[in-house]
Amino acid sequence: MSDVYKYLKHAMIGDEKTESQYDRSIFMKSEELAKEHEIDYDPNIFVPTDPSMADSVFEAAVELLTSVGIYCINTNRSIPIDEEDIRKASTSTETLEIGRLREKVLVPNRYMQDSEPPVIIGGPMGGTVSEEHFLEVHLSSAMEPIVQGIYAGAIESMGGKRIKGKTPMEMLAALKEARLERLATKLANREGMGLMGPGTPTISQAYMLVSTDELYSTSDVQEVYQLNDLKTDYETFYKSIFHKERGGNFLSGQCPVFGGPSIGSPASLAIVDAAETIQSKIVTGANLHFSGAVHVNTNSSSTKEIMWASNLSSIAISRNFHHYTGRYYWNLGGCCTDMMFYETAAQAIGDTVSGRDVLAGPVGARGIGADHSTGLESRFMGEIAQMATNLSADEANYVIGKIYSKYENMLKAAPPGKPFSECYIVKSDYEMRPTDEYMQLYKEVSREIQDYCSIE
Repeated sequence: MSDVYKYLKHAMIGDEKTESQYDRSIFMKSEELAKEHEIDYDPNIFVPTDPSMADSVFEAAVELLTSVGIYCINTNRSIPIDEEDIRKASTSTETLEIGRLREKVLVPNRYMQDSEPPVIIGGPMGGTVSEEHFLEVHLSSAMEPIVQGIYAGAIESMGGKRIKGKTPMEMLAALKEARLERLATKLANREGMGLMGPGTPTISQAYMLVSTDELYSTSDVQEVYQLNDLKTDYETFYKSIFHKERGGNFLSGQCPVFGGPSIGSPASLAIVDAAETIQSKIVTGANLHFSGAVHVNTNSSSTKEIMWASNLSSIAISRNFHHYTGRYYWNLGGCCTDMMFYETAAQAIGDTVSGRDVLAGPVGARGIGADHSTGLESRFMGEIAQMATNLSADEANYVIGKIYSKYENMLKAAPPGKPFSECYIVKSDYEMRPTDEYMQLYKEVSREIQDYCSIE
């Protein structure tokens, strides 16, 4: 707890500046570091193959953190970061287990081109889910044997009414969400399956409320969402202090925006992404960091610039800093579209080959359209990740290039797809299946990608 105290104290006495001044300092310093370390974006590459460039990204991330610190929006002050603290954290070797009973999973500490597949977490991971189909959406993922945990979505409404943020209503919504998630694991006969979330609330009181053995136990992974672009707030400190004292697992999540006020190039994004992973461990003390960088023009994680930077950051962390990493999949295409499958495949191959430890989702329609998450999509993500363990970085670049060409022209006008209720036939809580149309599309795209991976 002493480290949290140290950073919280500095949040109150650090250098005062406006948020726009801080954004500008990140923009300028990350661009400067990218040039100084010769971190060059190649639009024809999805998985960088030069380990020395990955090492340079890590060094640049350390320099960025020690130069600009972490910005606390509640105090408008910059929290200084010591290089010595980063170096000490890089050598710690804790392990991470999620779930209980028969569903306990040891998260692997993966490296580039690792033969062990990443952990697969299904579910909407914060994407919008209707009240009517909340249980079924999560149950569809819990029923998939390849899925090893569930990352909750956000309930769209309660009693047909929108949930007003920052109110006590969020506490009731969090309770309902957590109960339905746990029920989904029981109905799937997977009692003890790890939960991640909750996805609905924004206030710390609601997260703490569901921290019970029945709902979110210490073996589950609660979400502590930090602000993007190397920022934090009091809510982050509230939740971090609580979870560290409780002794439970928790993750930090951030989604830096390429093209936003702080990040102007793929190289800068790779540096900031790596820096946020370091921030996760030393400032919050989280067990796991999830990154979900998006492109400002598409709000998706599946563009070539985002994949290049995310994969490079993953390689940099896996080579230089012991911290478990996961990735959010924010797809543009909706469910039951070939674009949704292609986006997932391109990212899953890159993440697997780049040493990512956990993959989450995927969610379609950018998580904004309700119910664009299904168990079949999570199954596909897991199968592609397993397939990718047999690929070298060069082979992965070839396969991702073929897949990316299938959806690149759709990034400006993605197919809307269909919500869960039109993708699955639900007869009961114990009997549901994808529609024939959905299964046929899944099989066709799977065969196509298997052919790409059959490299002589």
